Amino acid sequence: MDMYRIGVIGCGGIANAHAKAYAELGLEITAASDIDQFRLKEFSKLYNVKNTYTDYEEMLRKEKLDIVSVCTWPPLHCKITESAAEKGVRGVICEKPMAMNLAEADRMIMACRKTGAKLVIGHMRRFLKIYSEAKNLLDSGVIGEPELIHGASVGDLLSDGTHLIDSIRFINSDEAVNWVFGQIDAREKRKRYGHYVEDASIGYVEFENGLRAFIETSQISPGGPKPGEVGFSRESLFNDLDRVNRIKWWKKKVPYCAIQIYGSNGVIQVDERGNPPLKYRGKNEKDWKAGSITQESDPFRLQVEALIESMEKDVEHPCSGEQGRKTLEVIMAIYESARRREIIPLPLEVDENPLLEMIERRIL
Repeated sequence: MDMYRIGVIGCGGIANAHAKAYAELGLEITAASDIDQFRLKEFSKLYNVKNTYTDYEEMLRKEKLDIVSVCTWPPLHCKITESAAEKGVRGVICEKPMAMNLAEADRMIMACRKTGAKLVIGHMRRFLKIYSEAKNLLDSGVIGEPELIHGASVGDLLSDGTHLIDSIRFINSDEAVNWVFGQIDAREKRKRYGHYVEDASIGYVEFENGLRAFIETSQISPGGPKPGEVGFSRESLFNDLDRVNRIKWWKKKVPYCAIQIYGSNGVIQVDERGNPPLKYRGKNEKDWKAGSITQESDPFRLQVEALIESMEKDVEHPCSGEQGRKTLEVIMAIYESARRREIIPLPLEVDENPLLEMIERRIL
């Protein structure tokens, strides 16, 4: 594989997945940047990065990079992506969620279009075999006509629901969305990764092909902590979320991006933490059939490989900025539906973040 000058901005946990993906492809990281000097030092030592910076602008200006991984918290995604494109970077892999609102997403897309840079949003589940096989099973008609998709995940919409929504869109062949209806609970005014998030959400989505999807995310999810287990009542479910968080749900077998696809003649179930992670059965069948997946490849490596192909052949990446924007639009539409208390047709007319607006105006 040709050599590329690669930079990583933000050296926290997710940056390790990017670094390992580059290493698997025999690509070295040229430079890294983080405002935390200790974290920067540890990252550069682990991955043998010789050039380190606490100012990413200086790094972009000096290093003449080909590819940049943006692994910072979401409020910085837009500014860093714009700067990378302006400095001549050919490919940007920006972690999810794409941005804090649609206005930022549009700025990112336009900045990359202007310079010809390829923009990738880190919805790497599009490269997991369980999702592609689920899509193939659906397309094959094994469960008849699709009627409803149900998706559930622990967490919040921007941090975790973005994977859930993007995976549902992928399984449904990226069909356009007609409308969105949703509701949220955000009384805790919690922050994750530098921005406000809701405590729980539900969304109901209709696609142009008529298929509908019901989506739910919550700190309290099926299979996770239940009222009474962490010392709170059903009447004050979200008053003790700090105690729920201390249970460390991510170490338990709670659903993360669990998806059921119901058809006229059966059901397909995807559950990354399930055994098996993909199974299906007919309408009148008692026993499940396991999917044919044997072993997954590293989706982060496949994401990088697809970026290089996109750069060299000028083809669209499966996780392009345009696809990332469409997923973000559904999230913003759920927030907007909660604000206006009505069905929201797409394309969405607002470009700010309705959740942030509601919190800042003390509507929630």
